[in-house]
Amino acid sequence: MSKVKTLLYCLIGLTVAGIGFGLVSYLRLREEPKALLSVLPEGADVSLNRIHHVATLDGVTQWTLDAESALYEKADNKTVFKEILATFFLEDGNNIHLSSRGGALLTDTKDMEVWGDVVARSGQYELSTDKLCYEHKTHTMFTKTPVVIKGNGMEVTGDSMTFDLQTEQFVVWGRVKAVFESLTL
Repeated sequence: MSKVKTLLYCLIGLTVAGIGFGLVSYLRLREEPKALLSVLPEGADVSLNRIHHVATLDGVTQWTLDAESALYEKADNKTVFKEILATFFLEDGNNIHLSSRGGALLTDTKDMEVWGDVVARSGQYELSTDKLCYEHKTHTMFTKTPVVIKGNGMEVTGDSMTFDLQTEQFVVWGRVKAVFESLTL
């Protein structure tokens, strides 16, 4: 019976010590908010993990963004993301799903740049590139890095590309190649 009492007293003691440590840490951070900010990466004003952002215009969702982490840099009006999944909602009801390893959103212009294994999918089409930019004012996506567009029995490659989200038309420039699986004339 004494082993049970000893174990019970040890558990109670550890619980009280844990609560005491937590309370002391909380009071220290409350009195010294700069100590809390010291855990942020240098240059970042706010750091978040597992975020979800929805951009709307007149109550209509324009795009959504999910990311593993985000660092807001107030001085640059920029939020830097890691592991991005974004969806752009087109006027005709179609969607573009985008993924990348990282990216940045300029909070004042709502322009976005993504990089690292960038893949954008819409219906049966898929675009792959190393870097892709979104210009909010013109609702266009563009890249100045090599691009591959596949789907609907064709593959187009080139050195750069522009895609207009409103007209859903793309233009590819520089060493453009197109391959069609079956072409009937």
